[in-house]
Amino acid sequence: MHKLLKYLSISNTIIMRSKLLIITLTIYLGFTSAHAQGLLDELYFEEKDRTELVQSTFKMLRIGMFHSVETRKKGVVELTAYTRYWNIPEVDGEVIETNNFASDRMSARFGADIAFTNQLTVGIGWSNTNALDGYFKYRIVQQRSGKKSIPFSITGLLGGSHRFENLQNISSNGDPTAIYDTTVPNTSINLEDGFGDKTNIYAQLLFARKFDRNLSLQVSPTLIFRGSNRFEENPDVHVALGFGGRYKVGKHASLFSEYYWLPKSSALQNIETFGAYSLGVNWEVSKVQIQMFLTNSGDYAEDITITETPVNFNFKDGNLFFGWNFAYVLHFKKRKK
Repeated sequence: MHKLLKYLSISNTIIMRSKLLIITLTIYLGFTSAHAQGLLDELYFEEKDRTELVQSTFKMLRIGMFHSVETRKKGVVELTAYTRYWNIPEVDGEVIETNNFASDRMSARFGADIAFTNQLTVGIGWSNTNALDGYFKYRIVQQRSGKKSIPFSITGLLGGSHRFENLQNISSNGDPTAIYDTTVPNTSINLEDGFGDKTNIYAQLLFARKFDRNLSLQVSPTLIFRGSNRFEENPDVHVALGFGGRYKVGKHASLFSEYYWLPKSSALQNIETFGAYSLGVNWEVSKVQIQMFLTNSGDYAEDITITETPVNFNFKDGNLFFGWNFAYVLHFKKRKK
């Protein structure tokens, strides 16, 4: 009997201690859960109140041929090499044979782009079509998400080009793509041979939106001021509207396309021109960025390409150009850790 009472006493003590332990654990877990929920709520409201800049709308300074809304970070220098390859078209039904491998002609541009601030990037380039071009690009507004969201980015661009020789617009041999070949005689559309006559200036407002991690679109209203005109019917000021987009298809790869529409009233009247178009692929790895695309233009400066593209985009010889854009990015300012 004594042993039974002792056993019951020990059992009762264990039960009491177990209840006390359960009550203590319940209170502790309840407190911890409430504290964790409070932290989650606090983080939620902090996240809700946070405003973040939307980065890498297009990754590169150009969508393809034309400028994107992007500028570089302060201290970044980008060295570039652009090329175009194409075949000579039939002239009056005659096929012109060449000894060149893969393509009959090529053009090239070499340049450098320097970021003086996070908002301002300046670039200059020279092409073997005897042209020098440059630009100032300033980011006015950057797209933001969060409490103070901004739905799109806006960048202002002021640029121009100068031909060391008369602008080569009218081919004397019936080949419209000869405007890109300085060895072929051409007739200038400039009034005189002075510096101002051979210089064009253009201004753009670039509006872009990154819809998600894959899709980005851009619209580019453009004004182009021509140095001079030999032909009275040609406008001195051109109005154009550009459209461009990028769709990411992999970690380092994306597809892109762009087109510039030039109203008939703003087009050159003495020669036939077409809207500049491109379709291609971006590939980005570390400091190297490469673009491969098809286009109908063999030039590089915006003002010339938009107003003086002499062939339509199709698969006929002379109408289809294969383009490479190569960029190497250098960082001269140490990144903050």
